[in-house]
Amino acid sequence: MFMDNLRNAIATKLLSIIPTHVKPIEYLMEILNISRESVYRRLRGEISFTFEEIVMLSVDLGFSIDEIITKEIHSRVYFDMDFTNSLNPSDFFVSTFRHCCYDFDITMGRDTESIMILNHVPPRFNVFFNHLFKFSYYRWMHRNQETSLKYFYSDVVLPAELTALQNKMIENSKKIRNNTLILDSNVFLNLIREVQYYYKRKLIKENEFAALIDDLQGLVSMVEGIAQSGYLFPETKFSLYLSSLNVESCSEYIKCNDEIKSQFYISSVEPVSVINPALCAIHKRWLDSMRKYSTLITQSNELLQVRYFNKQRKYIDDILENPFYSF
Repeated sequence: MFMDNLRNAIATKLLSIIPTHVKPIEYLMEILNISRESVYRRLRGEISFTFEEIVMLSVDLGFSIDEIITKEIHSRVYFDMDFTNSLNPSDFFVSTFRHCCYDFDITMGRDTESIMILNHVPPRFNVFFNHLFKFSYYRWMHRNQETSLKYFYSDVVLPAELTALQNKMIENSKKIRNNTLILDSNVFLNLIREVQYYYKRKLIKENEFAALIDDLQGLVSMVEGIAQSGYLFPETKFSLYLSSLNVESCSEYIKCNDEIKSQFYISSVEPVSVINPALCAIHKRWLDSMRKYSTLITQSNELLQVRYFNKQRKYIDDILENPFYSF
């Protein structure tokens, strides 16, 4: 029984990650150097892929053998992080963001749920604002490349693939039907402070600073609109909570039909993913428990809602009037 499930899991995984523009049968015939009938027998589960074949496919397609095995062994927990052993921080950022976008393709559908707890603005929101999205890339490059102290915001040129991925994530955001966000009280302030920091260091020019301020104001207005209406897109329902406690780190629980996943963010763009059902259930219980220490502001608690978003606008106005203001 275990081996039958394992064969099916391997076939399902391969068919899900082979690029859509590639014909799976022809791809497997070529890379494994086997006949068409041999490919069909493996995909039907009549015979097993050899260990050497699985290793070859794992390297070429970028999946982990551990991921498949631990789906069948629930006592083991598999942690997945897209790690690119590259000295080029730009390649790492693009690779990580691509991994995030493709995960959305795999897990999202009509019956979907996402629960996020946040102390930073997530990439899913930054992608709607070109300057903030560019700033997230710039911030990463500034922290990770060797010449970071001399790196100006005006030097940034987004890779073409990253721009395409930005648009892809916008489209994929429309597929998440039920969203719960638990927000730290400083979720916007953390991003505002980062923009202010680079401006104070004279790494961001006046016109660039003004454009980022416009995007920050647009971001606050977008989230306020979600709180007022309960929707970002017509079919994407949101429930926003303000946490009474400090949120120490960002994480997300995702469910689509019978598939579940938890993601824990090392930084704003580096998720560590877990698919173990027991651990995901523990994570969800913890997220649900955090609602007890939070206040729902979606289409409710209008006074608290107004105070919160006016406070975020006050932060932005303060650094616009005095960029050296200390919060």
